Amino acid sequence: MPDNNPRKLEMTSFWQSVVEYFYNSPIELLGAVLTVICVWLNTRQNIWGWPIGILSIICYIWVFYEVYLLGDFLLNIYFLLLSIYGWYNWLYGKGKEEKLPVTALPLQQLVTYIIVGSVAAFIFGEILARYTPASLPYWDATTTSFSVLAQWLLARKKIENWIFWIFVNVLYIGIYFAKDLFATSLVYAILLALAVKGYQHWKLELNH
Repeated sequence: MPDNNPRKLEMTSFWQSVVEYFYNSPIELLGAVLTVICVWLNTRQNIWGWPIGILSIICYIWVFYEVYLLGDFLLNIYFLLLSIYGWYNWLYGKGKEEKLPVTALPLQQLVTYIIVGSVAAFIFGEILARYTPASLPYWDATTTSFSVLAQWLLARKKIENWIFWIFVNVLYIGIYFAKDLFATSLVYAILLALAVKGYQHWKLELNH
């Protein structure tokens, strides 16, 4: 007899929708997979995280261009340029014979980054709320502002980048879940777990 359990049928329908969605969006699927691999490699301080990350960013540049999401398109252009810098800095930031070490921001600098990110989020949120039909403008502005800072700190191999990414990923999970983008929310749940592991791994090196 067929299983008519409503909960099981709902879950089956959900996963069928996820598979169908990604089947029809191969570049987005490739970008998501490469992003997870990239972040995992970054947690291990593996230099290959940067070229794989660049490939994932190129995928998303294409995706956002196709759907006319100009803000996300421009943000990923920034990520592309910063990833090239991060790749170079991890290789040669401490000289050709020495690996760039994990370091921490002085407290004053960390507070400055938080203030800058908060002010930028407020200003950007005001712009989105007043002049665009953006959904959840202040939340969107907050994730954008702190993603920019997190990527910059990652390129400089500052351990606080993972704290920023943890904060950003928690917000992204909530945003995408609220917008019924359950598959994307799941991807960011994986990225959240990787950010926590990244902080733990980098903390071990920092303590030594």
